[in-house]
Amino acid sequence: MWCLLGVAVPAASQVPSPAQAQSALQQAVQQNPALADVIRQKIAQSGMTPDQVRARLQASGYPPSLLDAYLGAQTPGQAAPVPGAQEIAAVQALGLPAAAGAGEVLPVDTGLVRAVAGPKSNVFGVDVFQRTSTQFLPLLAGPVPPDYKLGAGDALVLILTGDVELAYTLQVTREGFILIPQVGQVFVSNLTLDQLRDVLYARLGRVYSGVKRSAGATTRFDISVANVRANQVYVVGEVAQPGAYQISSLGTVLTALYAAGGLTDRASLRAVDIRRAGKVVATLDLYDYLLRGDTHSDLRLETGDV
Repeated sequence: MWCLLGVAVPAASQVPSPAQAQSALQQAVQQNPALADVIRQKIAQSGMTPDQVRARLQASGYPPSLLDAYLGAQTPGQAAPVPGAQEIAAVQALGLPAAAGAGEVLPVDTGLVRAVAGPKSNVFGVDVFQRTSTQFLPLLAGPVPPDYKLGAGDALVLILTGDVELAYTLQVTREGFILIPQVGQVFVSNLTLDQLRDVLYARLGRVYSGVKRSAGATTRFDISVANVRANQVYVVGEVAQPGAYQISSLGTVLTALYAAGGLTDRASLRAVDIRRAGKVVATLDLYDYLLRGDTHSDLRLETGDV
């Protein structure tokens, strides 16, 4: 018996081979000849501009131009390319299920295809995670919690007003730095926004004399998160689709369980283990969430968590 991210595993699960997964994917696409039109319609109905779609794709780890063929009106006489596994996974990452058939395809990095739905589970709580929902997914844009720690892939916006009027969009590099024109590199990895503001008062003050903490400051600045990064986590054990998933850095254990299609009837809802660097860092009792809506122990996941 072993247990990772929630679930006791009595024996090795039978999963489709990569060749079987690819064959099932091709069959799903063939059964949805109008899938390209559906994707274009879903993107249009979302209200997102092409730039917003590209930004969210990049934040989720996909090429920004991946869905360009499905943005805007279709050119008469020119058919859009048939979407493949990566395009379908990207649409799902945007929270826009492309179609009934496409919705059955897992993100491309899992190599698995969702199983045919069986009879409703008799285990209390299991069916909650099997219901299709995009409302539970954390947003890639918008305010972040005060304890959110910055990391590689986050996009920040720095605005200075007063003696100077400047605005910069700053990407956190893999090494954990942002590069501010005329100021230089600033290390931000693992800092909260409040901690970063303390650093920026010192760094910006060396270049802009009006930046001060006192009431006499003639230059003020604001730093915020424009887009959050994507983390790759691993969901294994007694879940519907074990594998690797890219989720928002605001995503939690519940986010990962929803992404993996929920638990099987053999899973233990009392003990969902989260491993980080090979050690169990938390154990979640799902009945706290199911019975009382209590999510205090729903840990925010980091890249590499299992």
